[in-house]
Amino acid sequence: MSIMGKTVPTSGGVRYLIGEFVQQGYYHVYEGELLHSERSLQSLLVLEHPFWKRILFINGLVQFTLRDEFVYHEAIVHIPVQAMPEGRIKRVLICGGGDLGAAREVLKYPEVQEVIVADIDPRVTEIVKGFFPELMPPPSHISRLKLIHTDAFRLVKEYVSKGETFDLVIVDSTDPDVSSERPVELSHSLFGKEFHELLKILAPNGIIVQQAGTPFTMKNILEICLKTFREVYPPQEVFCYRANIPSFGGDSAFVIRSQVDPKTPKRNSLPDLKYYSHELHTASFSLPKFWKEVV
Repeated sequence: MSIMGKTVPTSGGVRYLIGEFVQQGYYHVYEGELLHSERSLQSLLVLEHPFWKRILFINGLVQFTLRDEFVYHEAIVHIPVQAMPEGRIKRVLICGGGDLGAAREVLKYPEVQEVIVADIDPRVTEIVKGFFPELMPPPSHISRLKLIHTDAFRLVKEYVSKGETFDLVIVDSTDPDVSSERPVELSHSLFGKEFHELLKILAPNGIIVQQAGTPFTMKNILEICLKTFREVYPPQEVFCYRANIPSFGGDSAFVIRSQVDPKTPKRNSLPDLKYYSHELHTASFSLPKFWKEVV
């Protein structure tokens, strides 16, 4: 074996090494070409990676990768939708979700007449349009989509005052900020009791689902989410399910409020999915034993 090595071919761009802080002394490290970086309402960064393909970072954390974004978006949408019988979901509100991945999945159901996405940061959507067109709903579905760049908390309060209702509410936001008394994350208020009291009025007979982090390294986020749900909704309507999202480093949790048993799918599955199936739907509610520390 030669002691000296040959130079590597010129890549044609500046390479960046990015460390995503996960836990004390524990990072996910990504090396790739930086395609875009900006700081507006949030810190937004797009990296081209040889394995994960393009990655969107928000405030230093991976929001999604092109290689496995379908897992998260199919899990947060198809499990709650499939838990309801055919014809029950007409209006859907997505709080957050400015990347439009969840909207793309909801709009695959022809019965859905309107999907409203309320995301506070317009730059997330613009970046997705420019760098992640795969997340965009097809043109034939756009007429049923309404995108509003506003504070979801404020919009929900407005809808409640007008007496509007929804059949499904998806809280597809970044994780809440638990690091200080002055939160950095714009989504912080979406995990609180006041917000869910409003959602209870907004979707009186509907399903409400919220992403709750990756419990193995974010136990407190699942604790916060479950505590809020159990204080606001009847205990028999609160459930938890999971999905293994490789780029997140393990099983992610989702907390769901449902007046019907969500563990059993009640409609035909869609043919063009890469993650969701009826078998996986039921299995998603089988939680690891150590999650009982929280659940």
